[in-house]
Amino acid sequence: METTNGRRDGEAAALPAHLQSKPIADVFPETTVMFGDIAGFTEWSSTRDPSDVFTLLEALYYEFDTIAKRRRIFKVETIGDCYVAVCGLPNPTTHHYINTARFASDCMVKMGKVTKDLESVLGAGTADLGLRVGLHSGPVTAGVLRGEKSRFQLFGDTMNTASRMESTGLKNQIQVSEATANRLMAAGKSMWLQEREGGVVAKGKGVMKTFLLVTQRLQASCHSVSTTASSCSFSEPSVAGEYEEDCAPSLHESHERPYSFTGNATLNEDEFDDNISC
Repeated sequence: METTNGRRDGEAAALPAHLQSKPIADVFPETTVMFGDIAGFTEWSSTRDPSDVFTLLEALYYEFDTIAKRRRIFKVETIGDCYVAVCGLPNPTTHHYINTARFASDCMVKMGKVTKDLESVLGAGTADLGLRVGLHSGPVTAGVLRGEKSRFQLFGDTMNTASRMESTGLKNQIQVSEATANRLMAAGKSMWLQEREGGVVAKGKGVMKTFLLVTQRLQASCHSVSTTASSCSFSEPSVAGEYEEDCAPSLHESHERPYSFTGNATLNEDEFDDNISC
């Protein structure tokens, strides 16, 4: 018999008071996780004032956050110069791998523009910074880890593999795992992909077959839409209420990562409305 707090009577009695209510957690079987790291950041930041470092990060993350909201991507966290995001939760999304690929491509384009624009303010070498991105698709366990500062966290091997895709990737390239590539190919997006010759050696994984997203083809396959456009073009929904966005909104070093990452505990479902427009 369950009590009102979601625990069985015997379970609740055996736990401390702060653990007697059941945690908010679930498994999301279909997601795509993105890790994006600023290539060259450590060397660049070592010769800059702290205010310049934060100016760069704030400018980039503001743009990435704006793109994420339009692309129905959930920002998990920023860890220093690493941006972590996921599609497929808290609301399941059929085309999570397509949305995340387009999000990563949009971020790559925006990275080049922002660093070029900021070079006159932050000094020579700013425009030489790049973005190294990794994508992987699979299940994740997600929930609110309670404590003094409750945080929304993601766990699982999908996070680990996405991190490996980034850390073994190339500057200004988006590397995707075979799992993500297979989903994209099944959706008719094989023209976006170029197999990486020889694969990569990933810590704890061995040799992995990977692909690079050809961003020029990805961007060319999307409609050019200005920020003042009143609507986007959407394909017919494959599932009621779920659309594959068919436009690209125009928006004004190897690292090992831990297995879990934190994000905002409060989820605003309005940010994940499938019926968005540009």
